[in-house]
Amino acid sequence: MYPISPLYADYLKRHEREFLIKAIINGEEYTNAEIVEFSIENSLTLSDGFEIGTAIPNKLIIKLRSKNEIPANARIVPYLAISTEGLTWDQAIYPWQDMQIPWTGGSTEWLPLGEFFVDSREKINDVWTYTCYDKLVFADVAYISQLSYPASQKAVWDEICNRLGFSYDSSVVINPSYQIQAGPAGYTCRQVLAYIAGANGASVFVGKDGVIRFKRFVANAPSVFEMTTADYIRVKQTNPIKSYSRIVVTYNTEDDLSFEAGSGDENHTLQFENPFMTQAMANNLLVALSGFSYLPLTMDARGFPHLDQGDIIGFAQNEGSSWLETVTSWQDTHIPWDGNVQYRSIILHQVLSFKGGLKLTIEAPSVSEQQSEFALEGSLSQQVNRLNQNAIRYGKPYYGVTHSRTEGIVVEREDHLFKGVFNGEELSFYANGDKALWFDIPSRKFIFAGDLEAVGGTFTGDLSAAGGTFTGTLVGVNGTFSGTIQGGSFIGGSIRIGSSFSVDSSGHMIAVGADFSGTISASVITGGQINGTNITGADILGSRIRTASSGDRIELDRDGFVFYDSNNARRVVLGTNPNAGISGHTYYNSSGQSQGLIYAISNELHVIGNNNLRLGANGGRIILQGLVEFTNSVVGLSVSQISGLQNQLDYLQSQINSLSQAYYNHTHSVTLPSHNHGRVENQNWGGTFTTSRP
Repeated sequence: MYPISPLYADYLKRHEREFLIKAIINGEEYTNAEIVEFSIENSLTLSDGFEIGTAIPNKLIIKLRSKNEIPANARIVPYLAISTEGLTWDQAIYPWQDMQIPWTGGSTEWLPLGEFFVDSREKINDVWTYTCYDKLVFADVAYISQLSYPASQKAVWDEICNRLGFSYDSSVVINPSYQIQAGPAGYTCRQVLAYIAGANGASVFVGKDGVIRFKRFVANAPSVFEMTTADYIRVKQTNPIKSYSRIVVTYNTEDDLSFEAGSGDENHTLQFENPFMTQAMANNLLVALSGFSYLPLTMDARGFPHLDQGDIIGFAQNEGSSWLETVTSWQDTHIPWDGNVQYRSIILHQVLSFKGGLKLTIEAPSVSEQQSEFALEGSLSQQVNRLNQNAIRYGKPYYGVTHSRTEGIVVEREDHLFKGVFNGEELSFYANGDKALWFDIPSRKFIFAGDLEAVGGTFTGDLSAAGGTFTGTLVGVNGTFSGTIQGGSFIGGSIRIGSSFSVDSSGHMIAVGADFSGTISASVITGGQINGTNITGADILGSRIRTASSGDRIELDRDGFVFYDSNNARRVVLGTNPNAGISGHTYYNSSGQSQGLIYAISNELHVIGNNNLRLGANGGRIILQGLVEFTNSVVGLSVSQISGLQNQLDYLQSQINSLSQAYYNHTHSVTLPSHNHGRVENQNWGGTFTTSRP
């Protein structure tokens, strides 16, 4: 329900209300003087019952008395207000700070009724009738995704909305774990939006402000608007209360494959199509709809323009009777004192009409129990259904194959990487949207826009090429090669160029000499030694050079030298690491596990063992020149293993022992003269004294 002010809500309930209308059409304002009448149709279902996962455009039919014709796709926004000319101070029961009412009177705020675009028109006398739809009609275009799949449903939704310029509000809540496994080829953007909404228990519609919204269906949702018996003209219940306990969603209509959740008869089963659904999604949808029910009805009411499709409405119906007509016992009789019984239902379809006054028609249709259990088909329906099952239809993909009146047979991958078109005017293959191979009718030739690669083949005519790379076998009787020949071997007759170069019938190339100024490309170059005549040239470039195809060998590639043993295990690697700024060797054991490395950085050479590191000299010495720094303990090195160290330590110990003995046996004497510290009364004191040992 669109938010309105308390003043607007109060005036809507009054019987003496007077409506004001206007429309902004292509930037120009039209008022009551030009607008004859209009009707706005909002729907969440187009069938005879409840549906989920729909995206139905709102429809506007407006009649104008105007001399100027409105252009195609013109934007129309109708507005509705209520006159407040008769409002007096004693009627102003609204909070002062919340009201914006001019002193001279006027109207309530202008309520937008939606954003529409002209689709068709008709003129009778001087009145134009325009049929318009909201922006969802612009989503009826093929969806070609640029995403990488699998992709989340939220990412697909955002891609479509960004491409179409749609904005959406907080009601659009998409489960972040829901994914689409492959690019949805063959669907329109509106279909994809509807499928995503259905998987998340909702339907799509455009609000009165032109914003995309979700209507989510849940159990026990509160009413957003309450109607009294004075607010509607008549209401008719069309079926018993409808509820659902079982869901059947068809994800493959061709093979009639579906997921089921819950249990129940056909009358309580919700059936719909959605190729993006999974069993887990169907189970979650059943939980969301558990307890959801509505009262099927049709209602003719006074106009309430702020109501949206999907709104839950409550209404009162007088079902009072006299006590003489009551046949139930006192304790079992539940009749309100005023006789008005309260009901709730949902707006699945509504039509708001203005023709001087405002009228609202509300529908909540449902399929009856008999129609659910016994879906009778006539002979014509049976034939149509049989054709639908067996006939090939235009625009319908069959494992990537579609039939089109304009293109004929089209074969296309879901990610649009490949496409083939076959018809009477075109035989083409596309790669990433560009022609890769096609038959040129005027020249009667097949044309390749890319590279031609073959494992083998025989060309019986003339083969002319400006350039190319042949990685397979080229067999030819004759031909003229004006470009560059790159390949492995030639098999067939002989190829001779001048008098110094030829290829014999066994496929060997014989040349007295050759100068190669271009590029030589080959799968394998096999040879023993290169000796004798000097080989001169610029560079030999290649992705890999190796001394043998397998076993004990050395390989050279762009990362460095690699040494392999007879078991094809990598043992030594010599190379550089530009990112780390180092170069060196890495050593591996027979199992291919790194045992250590030697590498250089800007100012140091590092020798590192991943497990143990042994430095040894058989019959010689290990000489360490320069300062040696140990950052951890040294294990296994004794004093006797260091030449001369024991003698030096023994000499130092004897010196320490001598010093200790002399120290502990030392005494000396001190002689002090007699003195009385300058006081005659003191006794003279002095003599010779000997110290004790330490």
